[in-house]
Amino acid sequence: MSKDYKVFIGNIPFDCRESDIHAFFKGFGPIKSVVLKNNYGFCEFVDYYEARDAVKELNGERILGVRVTVEMAKGEFFKEERQEGPSSSPPSYSGETNCVFLGNLPMDCREVDIERFFNGYGKLRQVVLKRGFGFVFFDEQRDADDAVKELAGRKLRGERITLEFAKGDGSDEGQRSISFSQYRIKVENLSSTTSWQDLKDYMKQAGAVLYCKAHHEKKGEGMVEFCRREDMKWAMDRLGDTKLDGRRIKLTEMRG
Repeated sequence: MSKDYKVFIGNIPFDCRESDIHAFFKGFGPIKSVVLKNNYGFCEFVDYYEARDAVKELNGERILGVRVTVEMAKGEFFKEERQEGPSSSPPSYSGETNCVFLGNLPMDCREVDIERFFNGYGKLRQVVLKRGFGFVFFDEQRDADDAVKELAGRKLRGERITLEFAKGDGSDEGQRSISFSQYRIKVENLSSTTSWQDLKDYMKQAGAVLYCKAHHEKKGEGMVEFCRREDMKWAMDRLGDTKLDGRRIKLTEMRG
């Protein structure tokens, strides 16, 4: 059976069960198997065209109140099982960060190109694109390890890109560092239906969002980090005490 019969589901609620997945895809033909991970999963269809129709109709719909990503699992990027043991992670990386540096990116590279490139390697929490390079934040360390090990040297839009873990201080030659802006806002009173993608999309009206999370440390709270102080200030002035998914959100600048 072609691997293209498998569908990737991203941003699945943590309390989602296999029965919820079957109910979500009801009406799109028989399902052969369902694999659920931390907050993503895969659904294997018996019929290729049913799988395609499900992706077309259900991408962006909600499971248990949370908007999910639904797309085809791209052939070689889907792996039902990964090798365990010392050889499963690249020996040259310490595994202390789940942020991956991408170098030699095509100038016309878009966020959707990055998402497709890493399809099948877990949930991407954030994609930051600069001119010719970028950073990808993974939810799970193991997914980042696998991506760096297996995708290094692959081509993206015709260009062979550099793929390595972002290093802490960038002091050694060849190491990459991230300069975090520290322009952060604490978001309170979030609706339980508001995902980090929803929060990010809402905050984009203020400017470029570097990082975003929701219900991570505490349910109902989130954090947004902006690239520029001006954007953070605009969000504080214009978006505080406004409604997002029916709840008035409270914004507080995070210092230190």
